[in-house]
Amino acid sequence: MLSYLHGFHAGNFADVHKHSALVLILAHLQKKTKPFCVIDTHAGAGWYDLASLQAQKTGEWKGGIAAVQQEQRVPVDLVPYLDLIEDFVPDNRGLGVEFEAGMDGDEVLEPPLYYPGSPFIVQKMLREDDHLSVMELHPREYETLDRRLYHDRRVTLQKRDGYEGLVAMVPPHIRRGLVLMDPSYDVKQDYARAARSIIAAYRRWATATYMLWYPILEDGFDHELHDMFRQIPATGGVLCSEIAASHGGGKGRMLGSGLLVVNPPYQFDAQLAAIGDWLRDVVHLPGPGVHYQDWLVKAQ
Repeated sequence: MLSYLHGFHAGNFADVHKHSALVLILAHLQKKTKPFCVIDTHAGAGWYDLASLQAQKTGEWKGGIAAVQQEQRVPVDLVPYLDLIEDFVPDNRGLGVEFEAGMDGDEVLEPPLYYPGSPFIVQKMLREDDHLSVMELHPREYETLDRRLYHDRRVTLQKRDGYEGLVAMVPPHIRRGLVLMDPSYDVKQDYARAARSIIAAYRRWATATYMLWYPILEDGFDHELHDMFRQIPATGGVLCSEIAASHGGGKGRMLGSGLLVVNPPYQFDAQLAAIGDWLRDVVHLPGPGVHYQDWLVKAQ
């Protein structure tokens, strides 16, 4: 299935959870002068206009990035992410989606706020010799991203299945790096496909950091995902972070956001724990919030 469009969900609590962790990992990679690479397997459209028809229809960003930006006191490790979001203005805004004022009687953002997806978050943090490889299979998302990622020799884009593409592309020429996998989970089989792809890539490139995002649903498909990741013999360990409602989600509705991080950077667990505890009480979840973080595989 290729029905998922992230424009309806951009900037929601899951994006805040996922992208704040992404910025933390990239900041750790920047600490050394040697180049690093990032492989983004499910890139989406690149950036999103929160005043668009899609974003205004769901309004999920109001309980995510907007709720966070309204807070006066935030964890110190969240500041770089928030600064990047606040400063982000696309160079080619004319490639955005349609705008409609006053949907459902709500006041539309003025001026429009643009939320960067993972490709543009990474691009903003690349240095001269770093590299970003992005993949996107959805035809419309790929065409949009292809127009937006232009004139940057540090970035390559492929219209390709991210699960297969990841395994084929590793190990890359630049051996320091991060793999970000953020599938749409249109079908429940995507949980196992994501795990198998990362496990296969890890066998070829064991020194990389891998970060997988997944939705937490009442159906509990993530339990098998955890069991599969427990089998990865990562010397740096496998960290699990989840921000979710303890109850209150309707059937098929997302209860929360989960991250599995293989070989996380040093002290990343403490940084993410502080952010997760804070976000649990700030973002809008479908019920009482819980933040869970633990090691599925302990670091050696």
